[in-house]
Amino acid sequence: MLVSNPGINLILGPTILAVIVNMFLFGIVFMQAVTYYTSSRYKKDSWAIKGLVSWVLLLDTFHSCAVIWVVWEYCINHFGDLVFLGTTPWPFPATPIFSACASVPIQIFLAWRVKLLSNSWPVFGVLLALSVGSGIMGFITGIGAMQALNVFLPVQGFAILIPVADSWLALSVVCDLSLTSLLFLYLRRSRTGFASPVPVITRLTLQSIETASFSACLVLDLITFTSLPNTNFHFFFALLAGRLYNNTLLTTLNGRDKIREDLDGINTTTSVSLHL
Repeated sequence: MLVSNPGINLILGPTILAVIVNMFLFGIVFMQAVTYYTSSRYKKDSWAIKGLVSWVLLLDTFHSCAVIWVVWEYCINHFGDLVFLGTTPWPFPATPIFSACASVPIQIFLAWRVKLLSNSWPVFGVLLALSVGSGIMGFITGIGAMQALNVFLPVQGFAILIPVADSWLALSVVCDLSLTSLLFLYLRRSRTGFASPVPVITRLTLQSIETASFSACLVLDLITFTSLPNTNFHFFFALLAGRLYNNTLLTTLNGRDKIREDLDGINTTTSVSLHL
């Protein structure tokens, strides 16, 4: 029977789980996008922010359709085809490219928030370099994996890309952890600008900690890709990280009105700008 082969379970099982969880998160991202487009903030935001939201939604939609196609090929068009189950459809190796296209602009957006809070161009420059570097390595990983499709049919062939993929994931983790730490640090320092405990800063701090969620996914992606190269477990975490990036961006943008409402009833002892 098809399910009696444990190798198939390790390839197809994580793939189906990844697509199920991905579609759940895509639904959340889509609803967040609808909330943003119908909010009063949408008309006030710059074209850069509007373009960023449209860009990540377009990427999410296209990539989600692509991974659904993968499951259709595995489970419908090639059901029971053991040879095809050993091949790698293009959405798998293209995942690093999709992730880089989504993560780099969002990381730059968060890095700019750090710059506004810290008023430090050097800090912004370092974060920008880390983000662009991780994006470049993501493209190299994806392009290398796509080229490997012409050489290696089985999933095991992508083990040769482990050093490059590890470099991409490591840079991404460093960038994300740096963003999380700096946002948390500067937002916590902003508490001193208020006369009483401020729920606004707590809310912003929690938003900054959300960036750690996709860092955790990247760490798990790094671990599984390195230690389990003959399986698709890493695909689960790579796909999840992309959706979390986009959800964090939209949650941050949609939460600004609530933060503004909280700010209306707060008297400050010093002039502190939160740059919402």
